[in-house]
Amino acid sequence: MKIKFYGGAREVGRSAFLVTDGDSNLLLDAGVKLGAQGKEQFPLIRPRDARNIQSIAISHTHLDHVGFLPMLYKMGCKAQSYATKPTRDMTQLLLADYLRIQGRDAVFSQKDIGRAMAKMNMVEYKETVGKKLKFSFHNAGHILGSAITLVRGSRKLVYSADFNLTESMLLSPAEKKFTASTLLMESTYGGKQDQLPTTRQARAEFIKSIDTTLKKGGKVLIPSFAVGRGQEILFVLENYMRSGALEKVPIWVDGMIIKANRIYRHNVIYCKDEIQKRILMSDEDPFKSPLFKQPSTRGRSEVTRDGPAIIVSTSGMMSGGPAITYFKRLAADKKNKLILVGYQARGTLGNKLLSGDKQIEFNEELIRVNMSVEQVHFSAHADQKQLIEFAKGIRGLKKVILVHGDPRKQDELAPELRRLKYEVEIPGNGDTLRL
Repeated sequence: MKIKFYGGAREVGRSAFLVTDGDSNLLLDAGVKLGAQGKEQFPLIRPRDARNIQSIAISHTHLDHVGFLPMLYKMGCKAQSYATKPTRDMTQLLLADYLRIQGRDAVFSQKDIGRAMAKMNMVEYKETVGKKLKFSFHNAGHILGSAITLVRGSRKLVYSADFNLTESMLLSPAEKKFTASTLLMESTYGGKQDQLPTTRQARAEFIKSIDTTLKKGGKVLIPSFAVGRGQEILFVLENYMRSGALEKVPIWVDGMIIKANRIYRHNVIYCKDEIQKRILMSDEDPFKSPLFKQPSTRGRSEVTRDGPAIIVSTSGMMSGGPAITYFKRLAADKKNKLILVGYQARGTLGNKLLSGDKQIEFNEELIRVNMSVEQVHFSAHADQKQLIEFAKGIRGLKKVILVHGDPRKQDELAPELRRLKYEVEIPGNGDTLRL
């Protein structure tokens, strides 16, 4: 068994790992790396490589794991792909939105998305797929339908993809107990300083920050990923506002979050039991809360009128979407606040704002930033402590391969794993490791 790293090695983004065992192969994810607008990076997969892929396992619906899928079929890939039902439902939505944002710079077409979706098969958690090279999906606790992939051939391999060992407002934590000799593990928050706050601490900090701004009469802009983070943020706001712990002001929801909410609602059996019971046993449907409002005008003028308000809008790294429109209108007023709630890749507008930039150039327009900028970690990833905990839970583990992480953080995580007597590899893109 060997693994070829087409992307996602010593970087966050464009995850694409080809597992080969004898004459069988399986591609784990097919993502893109989002940077500044128009500067996406793609896996190092050539048309010949694409045509030789036999099967594809998609861990979850985020563009850094699924955004390259239409390109594979454009290059002649004939493989069947596999995903959980929520992942399949949301992938079509996300790819269509990605295509729309790319506009004339698009590298694939709606027809390519159609080809990709026609080849995607729905798989339940713990269902075994494949003949010689078998695999199964297991709950990853990252977003709805996200999966850890257990690959079984001449060796057993666990591919963690993005996972979370902490219970969230919507999801149960990731499954932990596996038996395998090799772990292909994400390391997004693998650094020594990456001690993420508990969900309770994050919520308290988040609500306090919002409350301070609302009392000053300001508006709070929360750019969010449409899938996963958006639903978590809305549930937190709805819960605190309904209980009276947060002042009741309009919660404007814009972008793809609205459509993603519907898909979450249709797949509520993948949420934790508490959410299912709340919908089934009461008249309250948190996905359709009366506290949520949608802009009714193309210009979104009602959202930015006078008075305090909360705006939750895509995109999470401020690389596009309605969040940019709101940012341009709100940035000059020091009463307003921007709260970033997710990972901000280098080169993105979100990352520049976190770095303290007070003059932002976007699409040849200069934006002066007087609004305050904060970050609250609502991470759906494991931190260093949890990454180590996950590795320790795998019986028979000998080798850990670190992917999907900043090189500096991987270099800090590796010694901690080696102290536990694991062999640790940190490959680069283009490398092949034999297991």
